Formats: sequence, C-alpha cells, structure tokens
Amino acid sequence: MTNILAIETSSDACSLALSSGFKDSSFHEIIPKPHSEKLFLLIEEMMSSRGLTFLELDAIAAGCGPGSFTGVRLACSVAQGLSYSLEIPSIQVSSLEVMAEHFHKKYLAKEVVAIVNAHMNQIYIGHFIYNEELSSSTEVAINTEEFTISDFSLDTYFVGNGCELVKTKLEKIKSKIYEHYPNAIDLLTVARKKFNKGEVVSPENLLPVYLSGEEHWKK
Repeated sequence: MTNILAIETSSDACSLALSSGFKDSSFHEIIPKPHSEKLFLLIEEMMSSRGLTFLELDAIAAGCGPGSFTGVRLACSVAQGLSYSLEIPSIQVSSLEVMAEHFHKKYLAKEVVAIVNAHMNQIYIGHFIYNEELSSSTEVAINTEEFTISDFSLDTYFVGNGCELVKTKLEKIKSKIYEHYPNAIDLLTVARKKFNKGEVVSPENLLPVYLSGEEHWKK
C-alpha cells in the first residue's frame, strides 16, 4: 500500500491526513492563528501513532491554494522540505478541488463550485464537473460584483466561506450552500488518485497557487 502524508493549511483549518496500510488517519481543527505553531508536532504525532517512519513515506501531498497567503506557503514549504530530504515526489493539489472532492464523495455531486473569500472584495472560484471522476475544472479570481448565476442550476453545490459574499445572488436559484473548509482527508483522496496515475512533481515544482484574475489549472 502507498504511504502518503497530506498537508492542507490554506484556510483557518489546520488539516493533516496520512495513508498507511489499509487505514487512513486524519486531523482537522479550526485554528485561526499561525498553523506553524502546531503543524510539525502534529505531523510527528500522527506518524508515531501509526508506527510509521518518515523513510517509509512514498510521497508528500500539499493543498497549494488558493487561500491564505501564509497558509498556502506553509503547506508547500513543509511538503517541499520533506520531499527533498526524503528524496520522494510531491503531489500538488488545488485547495478548491479538495473542497469539491468532499461533496462529490459524500453527496455524489456532479457539479461543485468552491468559493473562497480572497478579501478586498474578491473571491476565488473553482468550478468542477464530475462524471465518475473529475472531468473538467476552471479556477479564477474575480471581484464579487462579477459573479453571476446564469451558468448554474439547482443541482449545483456551492461551498466555502466566500459564498456569504454572494449569498444574495445564490439565493435566487435556491442553491445548495455549505460553509466548508478544505480537509486533508479529501486532499488524500485526490492525491492517491494522482499518485496512481503518475501525476507527481519534483519538490522544486511544488508551488503555491495565487490566482490573479486569470484561469489556472483548466483541465
């Protein structure tokens, strides 16, 4: 079995997950302060609880944003450092896709729109379409007044703390709206799929994603 450590700190949630053997372990807690104060200790505790050494890891996955500038950099830098020192690959995953994966997995959602507050009247948006697996995705940063509902239906799931900023528009189509933070257990699900497909990167290519009004990671 593949041993993967997943790190997601792009939001107020400090989130870790570890796959080893036939069981996954996870930690997820809302900690609205620098995650670096607890992150390394939590990683060591999780590894120890599973009786796993760092040398037994096959890959390190990181939620690479968009999201909190400091949080995104933290996850990427820790994942880079571990991958370098252990000489193992990294797995880069969009934090917006991590959010969408949760609702696809839990509710079999076919269409998920993840919306994150980017501050200064901006939002990060990830639009994800699923068949059995993810079939297409688009991620952008826009001003809140640019957000429109014309392309969405009652079956679309809207998730994330940015939904509150466009709630008036979403209510017009009686949308399914959920407050949700990226969770490393969902990052682990995506990372495992990527690893099995060989979609890994070298540590130097594991980079934070800061959307700036242009499309990124369009599949």
